[in-house]
Amino acid sequence: VLGEDYIMAAKARGLKERRIVTAYLARNSILPLITGLAISFGGMFGGSILIETIFNYPGMGWFFSQALMRKDYGMMQGLFLLTITATILANFLADILYAKLDPRVRLER
Repeated sequence: VLGEDYIMAAKARGLKERRIVTAYLARNSILPLITGLAISFGGMFGGSILIETIFNYPGMGWFFSQALMRKDYGMMQGLFLLTITATILANFLADILYAKLDPRVRLER
């Protein structure tokens, strides 16, 4: 990445190394991290079911496993709704961050 044309052009313009790293490299390297975090957000809720059941920790995963054992469909629907809403919100925030960090991406009105 350090050999890319836009990095070489920034060095040729006399920008300091710190400015190149923060303004050019960090912006482009954080985009895949944001995507991975937004995609894995739903999986974190799924993994919490296993971890909280094994360690008997009272969290959302534990409540979901208890609702599953007791066939409490209302509780399961509520937890599904909360998980889906959180995942959609995480993806929406990732889209907004993309528009802020990457000048090639624009939000249309």
